[in-house]
Amino acid sequence: MDKRKIILPFITTAILFSGGYLLYSSNHTETAQSNQSHKISQVTTNTSKKVVNLSGDVQENFDSIDDLKESSEVIAEVEIMKDEGFEYRNVIFTLSESKLQKVYKGDFKEGDTLEILETGGFKDGVEYTFEGNEVLKEKDTAIVFLEKYEGPVAENAYVIKGVYQGKFIKNNDKLKTANGVSQGLKVNNIQELGF
Repeated sequence: MDKRKIILPFITTAILFSGGYLLYSSNHTETAQSNQSHKISQVTTNTSKKVVNLSGDVQENFDSIDDLKESSEVIAEVEIMKDEGFEYRNVIFTLSESKLQKVYKGDFKEGDTLEILETGGFKDGVEYTFEGNEVLKEKDTAIVFLEKYEGPVAENAYVIKGVYQGKFIKNNDKLKTANGVSQGLKVNNIQELGF
């Protein structure tokens, strides 16, 4: 009987310490992983604005325009009508209302509107970029490769395939390819996209 009174508190204490350690360890690992996916790689300040460049792993990488086309639900030339930056769980996002100028793939037609959700944007006078790529802004025109967004940040929105890889900013007849894309995605004009 006396042995039980002595051993029982030791066992209870050991269980509590083990449970506490496991809880701490799992929370610490989760926090480390979430911090790893969006690292601040550079903060640049010039006279006009402050820029924070985020780096992270892209879940889906593309090596060619054909792979990008095949994977996309919607491919269109869009004009950004308005954009709104906001914060969700300590990450800055931008939701842009776009008007479709030309549809290359998908169940939309010219003149339709759709919302594009991107990581990054403006908040409190600071611009947040992902791998040095700015988000679409009002009056921008771009060729975008999109898929329907599923998640808690926005409803009825689309996201750019490969985060930024499926976005080509249009400037007259020239296209600007995003930073950090593979050689197979570097194009100079719409004809090189093969439409």
